[in-house]
Amino acid sequence: MLSAPRCAEHQDVPAAGICGRCGGFFCEGCATWVLGAVYCTACGALPEVNYLETFRLKLWGKRDTWAWFLGFLGLATWVRGLVLLASGDPLAAALLLACSAVGVGCFWGQRWARVGLLALPVGLGGAGLVQEQVLPVVATLFLLPMAFSIHQDPRHKLFFRLPLPEPVLRRLWNRYENNPLALVGLQLGLYGVFFPLFAPVALGLGLAALRRVNPEARPPIGRRGQALAAMALGVGSLALWGGFLGPRLQELLGELLATG
Repeated sequence: MLSAPRCAEHQDVPAAGICGRCGGFFCEGCATWVLGAVYCTACGALPEVNYLETFRLKLWGKRDTWAWFLGFLGLATWVRGLVLLASGDPLAAALLLACSAVGVGCFWGQRWARVGLLALPVGLGGAGLVQEQVLPVVATLFLLPMAFSIHQDPRHKLFFRLPLPEPVLRRLWNRYENNPLALVGLQLGLYGVFFPLFAPVALGLGLAALRRVNPEARPPIGRRGQALAAMALGVGSLALWGGFLGPRLQELLGELLATG
């Protein structure tokens, strides 16, 4: 009579399932759910299995492009604010120094600076309405959407160590980590329409990216459509430029031979 399967870690406990990665048995206490699939404890802790958590920790507290941009902008407005203060324009100086404080605060990951990022354009527009000046209101219409975009940017939130919902984190991972060859190939394919030297590179990258596609892998490898588009653009650009340059090269070669 065959004995019931036992947990690989706890030999005296009946198995409750099979790991989706290694195929080993695990009990209820060892079952580890990761991104909708169940694994044994050992496999569930692997970085490639919980790839979204690995990606989150990779960017957690790390400055993004916006942080550096706001930091440099803060330094620039600080210098300009001091100049205006020395020249006897305290209102404009105070505004620029407040912008400087918010920019530097964002660079250092201060939570209050995220609030100030939205408050400054609103305050600028309110001041313009009170003083009946058009320029501050127009500036607010430009700055407020930009500030809101930075404030809501998922990558910027990870720098500030703010939690992200799994769908948002997955989209961010897909943008930065998922088969980047396909995206680069697509970009070069678009360049190849205007510059023929990029076309064969786009074709090669698209082919390499297509061969890597495996939705069942952990982490999954996608971007099949972009890989196919890169190949199509590469082939199309080569055909386009071949039809355009080919006859002209033949004419030039014929002229050279006739001259020789």
